[in-house]
Formats: sequence, C-alpha cells, structure tokens
Amino acid sequence: MISRRQLLAAMASTPLVSMMGTGSAHALPNNDYKALVCVFLFGGNDGFNMLVPNDNAHYDEYAAARPDIALPQASLLPLSLNTGSDLTLGLHPSMTGIQNLFDSGKMIAIANSGVLIEPSTKAGLQDGTHAMPPFLFSHNSQQTEWQRGWSGSTTPLGWAGRLMDVLSSDTDTISPTFSLNGYAQLLNGSDHSANLIKASSLPKVNAVSNSLRRKSFDQVMSLSPLTAFGREFDRVKDDSISIRDQLATAIESVPEEAHFPDISLSHQLHTVARLIKSSDQLGHQKQIYFVGLGGFDTHANQLDTHTQLLSALSQSLAAFNQSMEASGLGDKVTTMTMSDFGRRLASNGAGTDHGWASNHLVMGGALNSGQLYGQWPSLILDGENDFNKGRMIPTTSVEQIGATIAKWMGVRTDDAMGYIFPNLANFSVQDLGFLK
Repeated sequence: MISRRQLLAAMASTPLVSMMGTGSAHALPNNDYKALVCVFLFGGNDGFNMLVPNDNAHYDEYAAARPDIALPQASLLPLSLNTGSDLTLGLHPSMTGIQNLFDSGKMIAIANSGVLIEPSTKAGLQDGTHAMPPFLFSHNSQQTEWQRGWSGSTTPLGWAGRLMDVLSSDTDTISPTFSLNGYAQLLNGSDHSANLIKASSLPKVNAVSNSLRRKSFDQVMSLSPLTAFGREFDRVKDDSISIRDQLATAIESVPEEAHFPDISLSHQLHTVARLIKSSDQLGHQKQIYFVGLGGFDTHANQLDTHTQLLSALSQSLAAFNQSMEASGLGDKVTTMTMSDFGRRLASNGAGTDHGWASNHLVMGGALNSGQLYGQWPSLILDGENDFNKGRMIPTTSVEQIGATIAKWMGVRTDDAMGYIFPNLANFSVQDLGFLK
C-alpha cells in the first residue's frame, strides 16, 4: 500500500518518486541539496525601525508617526533597491553587515508582512468581510501562528514540518529538521520530530561515556523487557543515544570557524553551518533549521536595546553567509527572519507596544535581488494601512513567503502546496518571485 508520505512526495516532485523505498537517503543526488534556516526574533521586532524610508517625503511621514523613536535620516544606511516608485529605503545604522549583503545581492527585504487568513483591508476587517486572524498582538499566540502557517486552524503541526512531510524520504533515520533554540512548532510534521540540540554541545549520557560502562549498558539494552512499554522505552532510549552519537560525529567532522562572533545567535548559526556541511553523513538532501534571538519586546528603552539586537542579527547573518559562500553552498541555503509581530508605529514615549505587520529579511545566494518585495504601506497614523493605533495591516502573508521558499525547496504541485499552506488559495499571488 502506498504511504501518505509517498503520495505527498509524488505530488511534490517527480525525482523523489523514483527514490521512494530504495533503502537509503544517501542515494539521493548530491546536487539537489537545499536547506532553509529560520531565524525567529522573539518578542516582536520593530521592522519599521529596521527598514526605514529614506527619501524626504516618505521619511517625513515616518518621523511624524513616531517622533520619539524615529531614527535620524542622516544615520540610515542607504540601500539601492528598486521599489517601483520614488520610495527609497535605508537600514538601521547598526546593520552594516546586512547592508553589505544587500549590496552584494545576498539579501532582500519583504515589506509589511505578517499573519493573515486572506487579503484584508481596514474596511473589510472592521465590517467583518475579511477574516481576522485569532489572538492578534499576543506573543505566544502569534509566535504559534507564524510557525503554524495556517492561521485560523488549531493544528499542532508547523508549516516547515509539513514541508518536510512532502520532501523528505521514508528512509531518513535522523529527522531532517533541527532546532537550536528549544521547542519549535514550526518543525512539527506528521512523520518527523525535530532534533533539539544546543549550539555549544550535544547532550551526553554520562553513564556510557567510557568503554566499560558502554559495554555494560549495551548488555542491559540487549535484554528483552517483559512489557510493551518497557520495549518502547528501550527503543526510544537506544535511538536517542544513537542519534546523539551520529550528530556529534557529523558536527565534529567539520572544523570550527573563527570568524563567527561571540553572540548567542552566532553560536547557533555556527553549529547550523557545521551540520549543513556534514549533511551527506546524515543522508539528508533537504533540511530545515530553527534558531532564535530574544529581547525584541521593546516597550521601553527601545533605541538602545534595538541597536544592540539588530547589531547582533547583522553580525550573525553576515558570518553565516560568509561560511556558506566559502563552502560553495551559498545558493543551496536560504535564511529568513520571523517574529511574533511588528510594533505599533506610535511610540509609548520610550518604546513601542505590540503591532501587527513588520518587515522581514531573506538571505542567500539563490535570490532575485535588487528590489523590494511586497507592498510598502502608508505610514500615516489612522490611515488606510493602520488597523488601529498604529498597528499596520499586512499586505503580504506568512503563507506567501513560505510558499515561495517551498517552491524553491522542491514542491511542484498545487496539491502538495495546499497541504503545506491550506490558506494559500486565498491569495492571488502565491510565488513572490524572490528566489530563482
């Protein structure tokens, strides 16, 4: 009988069909490798102080909306992006590494994006014509909505997990999804559970750390428990140790790189880089990684706090890109930012409160770079794009961003894409075009 995964893989791309049931994921073609790295900015990143209008007319609109926290126009790092209008954009002054990535064609920005069920206008949301995503402006709920990729549902799965349901092989002995920042619903699939590992080290079982103890342990493990629970417990324990050993061997086979800065996010990305470079040892042709950086809930002291956070983000992404490019993997790896939500345009005096839409970044060597993706909103308070009190209504959805990446990863049919992003059919533009 054909399995659900085999059916999904057949829907996704013809090359995978021939590989089903062949016995080893190592048989997959090496030149088909692709990885997605998701960088979650916990707390709600202020995307409109990360990517800022730089021409006089649009800058004046921005400064009028947030006079207490507007960045000085002269401090912005200029970007040469085709916006389709007289709008020009600049970056937060702490992001010189990311400015260099824009200049070299390795970074693009997606404007005014966030959680949506369907394309929505202010009038449609106010009169109920357009469906409102649940629990807006709540940290844990919106973190879940971003990762679920199916706003309005209650599925415990995440969109990256469903993506790997489609693309990964039945023969994977180690899950092709990895979190270096704790539990992530994003990676939950029907057929895989994510590997949860630390950036600094993999957990060790001290009792089997030397040969004599390991011999005794193996003897105990060879005994057959009397109950089904005992047998299952032993299986999980044995698998955990085996997977830990394989992952440790894979990571340790790749030398450390001194150019990664001493920053939490950078440590995570350093380990991601080592895992990507050893993916052939794990038998993976497609992988997804989850990393995170916290502290973006900037209700107070935003200007100083945000500067430090965006500097850490910029340095970490630049170091990771350098590693991928030096290994010839730049066009095989795409990295994207996520966050709970954006911040309100109007400040509360020294910071900002919870908003809705934000601006996001995508990095890699497979980008169609040089232009802004998505629709830049009017930054006029109480204007057409302001849902209420400076909370901007997204004009590009999480699903549209994810579907563009899923297509690049190898999803080929509408049925497979519909399994990953059930709400995608609500949007007329389903491929934003930022990947080749």
